[in-house]
Amino acid sequence: MKNLPILRSICLILLSAPLLTAQDRAGDLPSAFDLRTVGGVTPIKRQQGGTCWAHGTMAAIESNLLVSGVWKKIGDGDVPSLSEYHLDWWNGFNQHKNNDHPDAIKDRTGLNVHFGGDYRVSAAYISRGDGVVGVPLTDKKAIVMPALGIALDPSSYRVALGHIDPRYQRYYVRDIEWFTIGDNLENIDAIKRRVISQGAVGTAMAVNKGLMAKDFVHYQPLQHTSKPNHAIAIVGWDDDKVSADPDKKLPKPGCWLIKNSWGVERGDKGYYWISYYDKVCCRDPEMGAVSFRNVESMKYSHVYYHDYHGWRDTMKDVAKAFNLFTASANHRLSSLSFYTAADDVRYTAKIYSRFEKGELQGLRATKSGTIQRAGFHTVDLDAAVDVKKGETFIICLELSRGGQAFDRTSEIEVLLQPKGKAKQPAGPKGPNGGPIVISKANPGESFYHDGTAWRDLYEHRFDNPKWATFDKTANFCMKALIAK
Repeated sequence: MKNLPILRSICLILLSAPLLTAQDRAGDLPSAFDLRTVGGVTPIKRQQGGTCWAHGTMAAIESNLLVSGVWKKIGDGDVPSLSEYHLDWWNGFNQHKNNDHPDAIKDRTGLNVHFGGDYRVSAAYISRGDGVVGVPLTDKKAIVMPALGIALDPSSYRVALGHIDPRYQRYYVRDIEWFTIGDNLENIDAIKRRVISQGAVGTAMAVNKGLMAKDFVHYQPLQHTSKPNHAIAIVGWDDDKVSADPDKKLPKPGCWLIKNSWGVERGDKGYYWISYYDKVCCRDPEMGAVSFRNVESMKYSHVYYHDYHGWRDTMKDVAKAFNLFTASANHRLSSLSFYTAADDVRYTAKIYSRFEKGELQGLRATKSGTIQRAGFHTVDLDAAVDVKKGETFIICLELSRGGQAFDRTSEIEVLLQPKGKAKQPAGPKGPNGGPIVISKANPGESFYHDGTAWRDLYEHRFDNPKWATFDKTANFCMKALIAK
């Protein structure tokens, strides 16, 4: 699929030599590896429309369920088949549904359904608890062709499947982490170890006929101008792989094994290779390598949040921030989620009861630790905190570096969208010509500490005058997860 929106306003701070997690450092690496040989991939699918980003996401999540052994314990069937089109319809960034802006269809703001998305869109959808879902196969909806190795998503492409349905199997991704390979491949081993230990890793490429060799080896030189336009999944590697095509020489040996979403009749039964030295794959800061790990059955009944669209920007100079919520029922708060914009971040999260006279009061719980990789993270409290209907509760988060992630009305460069006018959103455009996705905020929801006092983020004025019209739309990315 050729469409990937890349949000350039977000900067990840990735260290060349971060602290390594157990998954990143354990064991010697083989010169070649293939998840297919260990039962770590699901069948090739054939996407419809511009949904490669959803297929890249689900390929990685399905693989994690297999590699971690979770699917063997809880799965219904031989392999998971998660719904790309539930993500496609219900991600909240398109004109079909935006809870922050119910008039998205009327004023044509947001992305067109089936033509736009990226791994940050996926992360926002996952973090809200809207997905991931497995949709039961039925004779009416399933399009499964085992003889061709094709398993089209059983949910509908042309007509939206239901948002919430008790028949769905629901899953939650606890951690979504962004990697880059580094200018000199200094982080390549960390990516390889994630593939072995956590399954397929999402990434991107620039599809261009002139870049693919006859033996299905892709390489985009650094000087080539094509931008990322297709999302895929890494399922292995071969350090000695080269192309036999005399017209497509690689700078050096070494390629990633790629799972695509164009059916088994494309490439080598749906797979192909991308050089380690490709301009986009594992190098683009927004499209990664992106690891979806610690996938589990959904164990939360409710998620409190103000950041409907997740991580859209970062206040790099803010270390302390909080979100204030009012309980809609008697709930037991068991876990928290948030983003880190840098590697190797020490965090301290505290739960308070109220905010009065400029001070946080009524400390209920504290949780601290270190996050090794930039991205989305879920942490469990040492003991659950009970809140009663109508009571306020506060998540206060202090981060050692990178700043605080926040949501706001944002422009998205929809590089995954076809250039034809019929596919482009017809609504208002941002300063760079991209479609606008509207976020909503209210006074008294998110606060940051400026070194002297707590300030309401709703009243913050962003420095860039081009974004002035997007003031009063920001909220910090902190969520409270309620145990079932």
